[in-house]
Amino acid sequence: MRSRRWLKTAGTLALALLLSGSYCSWRGYYVPGGLQNTASVISVGPVGGFASVFVNGSEFADSGATVTIDGAAGSESELLVGQLATVSAAPGSGSIATASAIATTTKLVGPVTAIDLGAATVTVLGQTVTITGDTSIASGVGPTDAGGLAVGAIVAIDGYRTSTGLIASRFDLAAAGRLFQVAGPVANLNTAAQTFSINGTAVNYSSASGGLPAQLADGSYVVATGSTLLDSVTLSASQVTAQAEVPLGASGASGTVHGAVTRFGSASDFDVGGQTVATTSTTSFINGVSGDVAPDVELEVAGSYDSSGNLTATTVTLAPAANVRVAGPVQSLDTVGSTLTVAGITIGTDAETRWDDRGPTLLRTFAFANLSVGDWVIARGVASSTPASASAHVLERYATPSPATIELQDVAGNVANPTFTLTGITVSAVGATFTDVNGASLTPAGFFGQANGRLVRARGALSASGVLVAATVALRD
Repeated sequence: MRSRRWLKTAGTLALALLLSGSYCSWRGYYVPGGLQNTASVISVGPVGGFASVFVNGSEFADSGATVTIDGAAGSESELLVGQLATVSAAPGSGSIATASAIATTTKLVGPVTAIDLGAATVTVLGQTVTITGDTSIASGVGPTDAGGLAVGAIVAIDGYRTSTGLIASRFDLAAAGRLFQVAGPVANLNTAAQTFSINGTAVNYSSASGGLPAQLADGSYVVATGSTLLDSVTLSASQVTAQAEVPLGASGASGTVHGAVTRFGSASDFDVGGQTVATTSTTSFINGVSGDVAPDVELEVAGSYDSSGNLTATTVTLAPAANVRVAGPVQSLDTVGSTLTVAGITIGTDAETRWDDRGPTLLRTFAFANLSVGDWVIARGVASSTPASASAHVLERYATPSPATIELQDVAGNVANPTFTLTGITVSAVGATFTDVNGASLTPAGFFGQANGRLVRARGALSASGVLVAATVALRD
């Protein structure tokens, strides 16, 4: 069964009764579909699409939900694909839980001061922001990587906090007049100097309205906003607001939290995005093993809350690197299997896929059913075990570009000048121009001498035999 109405929480939750049916996702295992009869549900993760609201692969009816955006009352229509949302819900009918509250907080708003194309990072207010193949971006920004930004651009970023900044789940160009903002746990609080820090951002709160929230201390989670930067890493805050990073789950409630490891004691005792997680001998580790859990690693935890609000994990899923990128027109659609073919590559979609229509229609409820043969799409995800196939984490639809250049990205294989393969497709680089990760020119010999096993992006035209005849070839890692 392929349905977006799917709860990916696997295993046995004490108070969760799962509906019949199964689904195979990029996680590589089968889980039942839907949820019902749980005391409550908390889901923290990126927004994947709309009709209702989809978060972490689950659908939440939201018609009666209270929506809060950056601390102010909002509406569902203001939510964006890729924003990190916290959903509090109660059981609904069938496989759809009923959301009572949905909240998002932009983690960082400020100017880009540095770009590292090789590391796929940008620096904003002293924080390192990693842009991955799973990062969603605003319309009008391209390409969907660090190269889509420029030094000096004011950006608004949401995502998963790390020890140095963020793994971006979404970034936008900030609206004119938007206040600078930083969210995170307080460190280095100095009440005499009226300063503290959040990762690489220094905050001076001497001009903050009302001063600091009561009982603020190192480790308290806050949102600081202001219109003035004292330097490239220092925000003069006009307001500092205390906030819970994650909700306190009621004992027995089911929870799913997607984020990065923010505290690591051991593989059985760590925090994800501020949520304390405990694993047991029955916890399943997906896409890795317990030894892969480490500080700053992106993962997703599903389980149930104990009486102290800790999340006891049924599953811990390591997030795979989304290296594959395929851009081109849809050649065919399989509505039964929810797959599409682009540039000869079969692309699978599932409940975890983020759907974003960035074409002329800007369809908010964009999903597989809205695709047509000939639509120009960009799919980003991971290669599958079957040759010339991949699983899409992000599926975006665009207006057909001019020129209509096919684009493939993956780890290069079968490298033998002048050809190599990307996601099972042969690329001919005869006559192509070559660049390194920073955009500097390479000779053909220079490229082929280091391409094997490296991430490569090629652009060109697809021949009648299915070979990508590349005009440009670039190292991407």
